[in-house]
Amino acid sequence: MSGIYFHIPFCKQLCHYCAFHKSISLQAKNRMLNCLKKELADRRKYLEGKNIDSIYFGGGTPSVYSPKEIQSLIDEVARYFNINKNAEVTLEANPDDLSHDYLQALKESSVNRLSVGIQSFHDEDLILMNRRHTGEQAYSAIKRAQDYGFDNISVDQIYGVPGLTFEKWEENLKKVFELNIQHISSYHLMYDPNTVFTHKLKKGIIKEVDEDVSLAQYKLLISEAKKHGFLHYEISNFGKKGLESRHNSSYWQQKMYLGLGPSAHSYNINKREWNISDNLKYMKAVEEGEDYSEFEELSFNDRFNDYVLTSLRTMWGLNLDIVQSEFGAFYSKYCMEKAEKFIQSNDVRIENGHIILTDKGVFISNDVMSDFFFIEE
Repeated sequence: MSGIYFHIPFCKQLCHYCAFHKSISLQAKNRMLNCLKKELADRRKYLEGKNIDSIYFGGGTPSVYSPKEIQSLIDEVARYFNINKNAEVTLEANPDDLSHDYLQALKESSVNRLSVGIQSFHDEDLILMNRRHTGEQAYSAIKRAQDYGFDNISVDQIYGVPGLTFEKWEENLKKVFELNIQHISSYHLMYDPNTVFTHKLKKGIIKEVDEDVSLAQYKLLISEAKKHGFLHYEISNFGKKGLESRHNSSYWQQKMYLGLGPSAHSYNINKREWNISDNLKYMKAVEEGEDYSEFEELSFNDRFNDYVLTSLRTMWGLNLDIVQSEFGAFYSKYCMEKAEKFIQSNDVRIENGHIILTDKGVFISNDVMSDFFFIEE
């Protein structure tokens, strides 16, 4: 099973925390659509013989395209690949794009999962982040999507935001669970280079949230999600049983995927590839048949470390049988040796041949994963 990712590099407005590749100029929308189709045709052999179990439209803001345009890309995938009958087809969308007309048309497409960028239900937080919707618009957009029959909906929430008190975060989560959605992706605010937030932080205009406050917010998220029947299946992701993101899980379970569009990444076990993060250069190169990507050949140790990084993030953990069969007895023994001290400190447990982070270990996950990496002398 493999996945296909389309990076839609357009936004109507720039969020102040976002470091993903995007442009607020929509003039090249039609040209980009044609280039995405051409790249798909040019690279169809990348996943040759593979069944497609997930298609994901990310960005940027994919909902700048109409449902008909989104469907035209899905139809192109169907030209070159066998799409599983029950494949997961996800569209990231901004709440204010999910109008009655848009949802009605979208319901007639192959999209069967929505990932809605809410971030907060508090207007003052949304203004600070430069989101282009209100809390009320976010809430009503989800209800509207459910009215049109969408029953696999994920929402994004950000914690650790300046001005986001514990009480406000508690209110955000209460509204999320009121909506009876199926999935939550929740991330701590990151101060990535070249974002407005990072600039404001350096200027002293905003201040980082105290680490204890952020930790308390994350702990509340975990406990409330569990209380409402969500599985904490990856460090930042929570889903109802059977409704974990199949597409994102393919990243964490070392499955092959093809990324299309500027800045998109691809992975085929032995090699990582990424397209240039420049819309005009990307389109020109695709149209003229020139190279628009770079790649990194993965060494044996790179592959092992990738497996450590991705598997330990999840509730399924690191499978010692996979380590044994894919990497050999030395690495299997190495993992057991590394696990020993974390078992003693109750940060990992071994269950049915899997090394899994405990509830306590999740909070030091980066330390655990980095300790498992195999670094050649």
